[in-house]
Amino acid sequence: MSLMDGFTCLKTYLTPVILFGLVGCQSVAPKPQAAAVNESPASSAVSSTSDISQSAPLNRTFWRVKTLVGRDVSGLIDASVAFVDQRISGRAGCNYFFADYSGQGDQLDIARITTSKKICFSSVMHQEQLLLKMLAEAERFEHDADGSLIIYSRSDSHPLVLKRISRSEMPVLAARH
Repeated sequence: MSLMDGFTCLKTYLTPVILFGLVGCQSVAPKPQAAAVNESPASSAVSSTSDISQSAPLNRTFWRVKTLVGRDVSGLIDASVAFVDQRISGRAGCNYFFADYSGQGDQLDIARITTSKKICFSSVMHQEQLLLKMLAEAERFEHDADGSLIIYSRSDSHPLVLKRISRSEMPVLAARH
């Protein structure tokens, strides 16, 4: 084998491994926002403060995904969600995600979801994409009798069900917020 054949072999087989091993970022398309009409800076400051106080029931809470599209996935994927100071973050199964959230009353709006982009088993990636889609299309939430968080999205008839956990149970990257 010549030196040139060795370089060709390395370039052919090592380049894809290096490229697929790198972690990048991917954004989930943001939800369309209604345009504000004649909003002054003062009124947007009040609105922003109102959003913080209204979404306070979620602030500084940590959750593990229990049910996704009507199926119990607690033993299938390690997915968790943290709501801290108008930011939502967590692990979607394989990749970590981050976004802004706001809400009033039981309304929930999650905007600009960004994820790491690791390659994982297709079954985990499929569950992850379902979770990220449900979060990106979240409309409202409620708590059920056992304290679980139920998030309803526009696109799915089955809600996302999350079980409350402690901060120490969150993955390291997600718990940093």
